[in-house]
Amino acid sequence: MERKDLAIITLKKEAGEIYANQIREFLGENIKINLYSYEENNIIYFNERLVILSVRLKYQEIESICSPDTQIIIPKLTFEKSSFNNVSKLEKSQTVYVYNLSRSMALETVDLIHKLGSGISKLIHCYPGFERIPSGSTILTPGEEIFIPIDNCEVIDLGYRIIDLGCIVDIAVKLNLDYLIKEDLLKKFMDKIIPTSYITEKLLVNQTKLENQFDFLLSSIDEGIICVGNDGIVQFYSHVAKDILGLNENEMIGKHIEEYIKTCNFNNIINSETTHFQRLTKVNNIDINLEIKYTNINLFTGYIMKVTKFYQAEKKQAKLRSQLINSGNISKYTFDDIIGESENIQNTKKIAFKMAQSNSSILIMGESGTGKELFAQSIHGSSSRNNGPFVAVNCSTFQDGLLQSELFGYEEGAFTGAKKGGKIGLFELANNGTIFLDEIGEMDLSSQATLLRVIQEKQIRRIGSDKVIDVDIRIIAATNRDLKKLVCENKFRKDLFYRLNVLPLKISPLRERSEDILLIFNSFKNNLDANFKLSDEVMNIFKSYNWEGNIRELRNIAEYCSYLGKNIIEESDLPEYIVESIDSKEECKQLLMKNTQIEIPKFKRSINDYIFVLDKVNKAYTNKERIGRRKIYEVAVSEGRFLTEQQIRSILLELQDYELIKVLSGRGGSIITDKGVYFLEQNK
Repeated sequence: MERKDLAIITLKKEAGEIYANQIREFLGENIKINLYSYEENNIIYFNERLVILSVRLKYQEIESICSPDTQIIIPKLTFEKSSFNNVSKLEKSQTVYVYNLSRSMALETVDLIHKLGSGISKLIHCYPGFERIPSGSTILTPGEEIFIPIDNCEVIDLGYRIIDLGCIVDIAVKLNLDYLIKEDLLKKFMDKIIPTSYITEKLLVNQTKLENQFDFLLSSIDEGIICVGNDGIVQFYSHVAKDILGLNENEMIGKHIEEYIKTCNFNNIINSETTHFQRLTKVNNIDINLEIKYTNINLFTGYIMKVTKFYQAEKKQAKLRSQLINSGNISKYTFDDIIGESENIQNTKKIAFKMAQSNSSILIMGESGTGKELFAQSIHGSSSRNNGPFVAVNCSTFQDGLLQSELFGYEEGAFTGAKKGGKIGLFELANNGTIFLDEIGEMDLSSQATLLRVIQEKQIRRIGSDKVIDVDIRIIAATNRDLKKLVCENKFRKDLFYRLNVLPLKISPLRERSEDILLIFNSFKNNLDANFKLSDEVMNIFKSYNWEGNIRELRNIAEYCSYLGKNIIEESDLPEYIVESIDSKEECKQLLMKNTQIEIPKFKRSINDYIFVLDKVNKAYTNKERIGRRKIYEVAVSEGRFLTEQQIRSILLELQDYELIKVLSGRGGSIITDKGVYFLEQNK
């Protein structure tokens, strides 16, 4: 350990030795003390880190012969209790003389005796050159030989003054040795001296007791803790950190963190305003898991660093991971795993992140394969519940009645086939965490009613039990169906819909963010460790293809291409269904059209009139134009078809009755339905 140099300058050599012994009681051999005195006439240039000067009047003289970075302390002094007891026996009303080697020193001694509570009202300072002290007087002196005439006087020697406790602590702090100030030493010293400030000394003892308790708590934590200021200077570290980094006691205090963890570019962390940083690094050829977090509390603003030996952290994580994965109660993905640079997906991620900060229910809507569970896990990981469980359940995988037993659990004997001892439900497993209800639109009405009560009461009851269990859960639901339509069809409870739809989140299909397609595809390709490339034609096909299976379908294509064993994937290498659908963005509709024959309704007029009107509505819809009966009438006249405006109105209403078109209110015109498109293609 680096030794600390301290100079003590006194008038008399003996006083300096008393101060030095006192300081060594606390700081031991961790400090080198050099003694100087005017009595020995050895006052020279001082290069020590810290100087203790007992003679206030010599301050400017000593400062002029000190190193520029040397600190000078004028110590506060006090008396030992044993020597000061004689003062308390004196009459408070009598006149007492206080003698020291100079006028200023005598005044300081008088002031100190008053502060220590002597109660003597009349203390007169005296010193060499002072007029004669009256015969029979009482004289107090701090261990000094009296150089003035005295007759029949009582001399009470208080002994040399000693350094006050607050000053010793100040010395330790300035030399970065404050950790050596132990509670037992403080108590021993407090019993010996008269403190100059009772409150200060009491606080020092209490503070040290708290620090020892805090140090005990830190030593029980596996990770090492290092507190680093915004300037990168280490302010504190625990014993565990000392052992992990192989340091001597307090070696790193006051040093820049990069001197000891060289792979930590601390300036980059500060400049990038990083609030959380984690990486695996090496210190002394040992793999260290390093985690840095910014903190701002009452007494500390800076960075808390956690250091753990990698094999210890990995061993602990493996044990926890095995427990969590076995029960499926863990989220694996974060927002960083959601790939995409399009404005669409970036905005969706921003909205989802803001929703994560709330505790309200979230309803994620999107087509199959758009990554709804990926978003759900990311929201959980960014929420205040991220240390709690994440439980996912697909509501479509259970038959009516079985879902409730899965969600809420059951007691032994609750129904035929129930496990012995019963079963805990997923809601109980998710307590203090998040439950993800995927395909919520497939939930049966009975389960919906029970779920609604759970949301309202924040309580569950196992099947077959009369015991109510409190739960604190955040619900994230997801669906690829139109819940509003299901509500209108009485297939989904309206009250439950509005309970779940507090924070709606819409995930766009892949075809609406075509700029992300190749980026996501390359990510899948890299995960497969494949080296093929896509031709320009294939890349254009990917951007125009409908991707009705969304990201799940894209991942399947990436895997398919990886098995072809080709360096460049051409158009001819793609699956047949993709090539066939290149010219159509309505793949499902095309397939339905091929396999479904729509029966011709019993129209009131010739079918040709209906085909004519339907064709005009379809063309307008394709061109994103509005069209009504007057516009259709004008087209009919120009083409020589004899239909009145009233007849066209009747045809439109009839087509709507057969669900081939939809007549909008006001001047919205008419639009063709999917069924109308199929019918037109089959009969045109």
